[in-house]
Amino acid sequence: MKYLLITLGIISLGLGLLGIVTPGLPTTPFILLTGVLFAKSSPKLHKKLQDNKLTGSYLNRMKNGVGIKTRIFSITFMWCMVSFTAFYVFDYGTMRFVMIGLGVIGTIAQLLVLKKKKNKPETILVDKTTPK
Repeated sequence: MKYLLITLGIISLGLGLLGIVTPGLPTTPFILLTGVLFAKSSPKLHKKLQDNKLTGSYLNRMKNGVGIKTRIFSITFMWCMVSFTAFYVFDYGTMRFVMIGLGVIGTIAQLLVLKKKKNKPETILVDKTTPK
């Protein structure tokens, strides 16, 4: 299972890096998906991903998740670019379906990974040995 998650993480990383230079291909969801896959399979690869100048910035911005308005904007913008690329750049064919499939994967990744995390209340430790 570990090697399957690493392989999926490498594929996701490749798609995310390709998304930096390809209009319509989402970057952030694939980098975040890579982070989740590497965190579950290889702490060493996850650390490298976090420490990388390029991919680390994507992971650090999303540490606490994002609000619903930001997710809606992000998904809407992503689908505008996916639609533009699928229907304007490519004629009817396989690449159109590939782009739509990548858009679906990006949407699912954003909905799962970018959830706003609830802050747990901090526990205050009281030292009962010192007099007041």
